[in-house]
Amino acid sequence: MNYSKISGQFVCKMAMLLAFVFAACSETNSGNGVAGGTVEETGVYALSGRVGDVYPKLLKMVGGGMPTDSSEYEGFVFAAKGTIVTVYELDSLTLEKTGRSFVDTVDNDEGHFALENLTLNSPYVLIETLDSCYTKDCQERGVFYGANAVKLWRIEDVNFRMYPHVLSVLVNLRDIKEIGVSSLTTLKVPLLKKYFAEGESFADASEKAEDEILENLGIYEKLGRFERLSDEKSELAYVNELIRIRNSAMGDSIVRLEVEERDPALIFAAPPSVFVGRGEMLEQYYFNSKKMIDYKVGYLARVDGLGRCTENRENEVGKLKTLYHGKGSAVCRSGKWTLGFKTIEHSNGTMTDERDGKTYKTVTYNWGDVSQTWMAENLDFTDTTSLNVDSSLRANLIGNMDCYRSGLFNDEVDCGIYGHKYRWKAAMNIGTDDIKMISVDSLGDTTFFVKECLDVYADGSSGVGSHVFELRKSCDTLIAKFNSDNSLLLRTWKWNYSDFVTPSNRSAYQGICPDGWSIPTFDDWNTLFENMGRQYGVERYEVIPALYDAVATGFDLKGYIDLAYDDESRFVLMYGWDYANAFHVVDTSSYKIDFFNAGGRADFGFGTSARHGFVERTKEAPHGYTHPYGPYIFAAVRCIKN
Repeated sequence: MNYSKISGQFVCKMAMLLAFVFAACSETNSGNGVAGGTVEETGVYALSGRVGDVYPKLLKMVGGGMPTDSSEYEGFVFAAKGTIVTVYELDSLTLEKTGRSFVDTVDNDEGHFALENLTLNSPYVLIETLDSCYTKDCQERGVFYGANAVKLWRIEDVNFRMYPHVLSVLVNLRDIKEIGVSSLTTLKVPLLKKYFAEGESFADASEKAEDEILENLGIYEKLGRFERLSDEKSELAYVNELIRIRNSAMGDSIVRLEVEERDPALIFAAPPSVFVGRGEMLEQYYFNSKKMIDYKVGYLARVDGLGRCTENRENEVGKLKTLYHGKGSAVCRSGKWTLGFKTIEHSNGTMTDERDGKTYKTVTYNWGDVSQTWMAENLDFTDTTSLNVDSSLRANLIGNMDCYRSGLFNDEVDCGIYGHKYRWKAAMNIGTDDIKMISVDSLGDTTFFVKECLDVYADGSSGVGSHVFELRKSCDTLIAKFNSDNSLLLRTWKWNYSDFVTPSNRSAYQGICPDGWSIPTFDDWNTLFENMGRQYGVERYEVIPALYDAVATGFDLKGYIDLAYDDESRFVLMYGWDYANAFHVVDTSSYKIDFFNAGGRADFGFGTSARHGFVERTKEAPHGYTHPYGPYIFAAVRCIKN
């Protein structure tokens, strides 16, 4: 199942407005100060508002293909036409129904309702809405998003009658002038009545009910009156969405699945520049989604018993239960639980590449006897024209570099955001004519490759297979040959770079890096992993996920998110994501970092796995072991300071 395509049927925008007019009613004895209130004089009210759940604009990505109606994703979809709105008068002392009620029907697409000339003996009313939609299409409006949603799709009735969806709100008409009826206010009704019956004033009972609901969701600050959910600056829209998700057929499983898979990709896989500066629509989606992630993580922290994140618990780590991959790491930061790891000691800085003026983030670690300063971004050097750039480097870069990430939709737009990738020989600033390669056969005989063999590989073959006859033609039997039974016999090949990258100069081999910086060695990466692993109490290669948390480690490793988006139609489509990275090192052709679906510890990560792939392979074979295509392998570069 591809969970990267999130349904867009509920990407809605909703505003609730209520005009309240009060006339000929006593200004005394409002009932706010004393539990149960007092008997009121008759009041004449004109009541109007909107019914339905509020969604933060552009909270979710479109799923299942491109939208056909942009209005579905642009904004406000309320209750369907035909929704019945009933206002029940309540007794001022008990909040029980008096038997008097007033009814209206929604006859518009915006969910408006209006009741005029309500003659009430009490300012306390219960407003209930009952959707009367009979068509399957109403489900797209979010009207039937709830526990009955599973039943909806199992009905065989030709009319496909939908289960009714009831929303309610209990209000004091003296005290509130804007009323919205939502899942959030519905959840509040029974608690408000409970505390009112226990002797609390209506106002105190209302506040206490809201505090309890928020605390049960892992929220410990006040966010405003639930009935005023429509304010676009209010955070309550995120809470309302959390309640809707929790009340769905899959309940907490949906929250856990998103926190385990899509949400880490949004935070850690893509740099903010994928969204920020790309137009209002993408920015709004990004910031709204990040805010929603905090609410989901806070809720799971409450459910999983992590307790409240307080100042005294800053940088403390807790484990969230996940559906498929063990436990995910959450950390207490600035009063909120969020995805990530504890912050280890490091210092951030910047450096400027004098060759092209680009500035890069850097991070420095002091590991006792060893200090390392790394670029905290992938190298993005592409200058092949400036005279102040080494002439051999200019020549070696031409035709040997490309965008590091190539996506389905945004190749041109995203090029450079993740840096560039380079062929090994270009990253090392070694010309093809200068590469010396040898083959060692099973008898130990050594033969040097000829340039034609390299040219064959450079044309696109990465090994012996479909191109075997072409390779035999160019390189005779040096590359491959057949056994007596015509089966293919592959030989063991090694290359020799000792003329260029000797043990004596590996630690400061500049290659494509700026002056004062060099291409890392295998040991440089290993030093990073071993020391960071000790900081977290895990094995060296299991620490890789922490490199993606820029706050915790400063390294700011990035994966990749592939997006399609359209400002005019206002949709965002997540096509996929990954966390795989390949980096050049001096003493091997590439160095791959990949912890997504690769095995490893189940309790250190984001609920994904955490083992490093390339290092496991090099432990089984000597450094430099590969096939002759090695000089042409593309990978990114993270330079290290000399």
